[in-house]
Amino acid sequence: MSAIFKFIFERLTDPLGLPINPIYEYLILLIINEIAYRIAYAKVGDMYHGGWISGTLSGSFFHWVIRAFWFVIIWLITYGAIQGYYFVTANWQIILMIAVSVVGTAMLCVLAVAAMRFVKKHRAVNGNA
Repeated sequence: MSAIFKFIFERLTDPLGLPINPIYEYLILLIINEIAYRIAYAKVGDMYHGGWISGTLSGSFFHWVIRAFWFVIIWLITYGAIQGYYFVTANWQIILMIAVSVVGTAMLCVLAVAAMRFVKKHRAVNGNA
């Protein structure tokens, strides 16, 4: 029965590639798969020790379900990070201009608030306003 769960897992995760060099893709997917395996192994072990499940069929089922879930979650995070890297490298000048504009605007706002507080303080002290 475990072979059936493995087959289903492989069919579900097979199209989940990464938009990078195939060698790096296989290495990263191998690492993701190993992390998902270790998480699933630990969770199913906790389920056995907690008395929630018993038998190999239920253990195998929950192992593959948990493993597939964490594989997809970690893959999504990795895919998003790679796409974010590609976006930043393709648009670094625009991002830099926006960042400088935001910092400049924040500095002007701080300067304006400080000037208004300075004027308000001196009006209250002098009393001639």
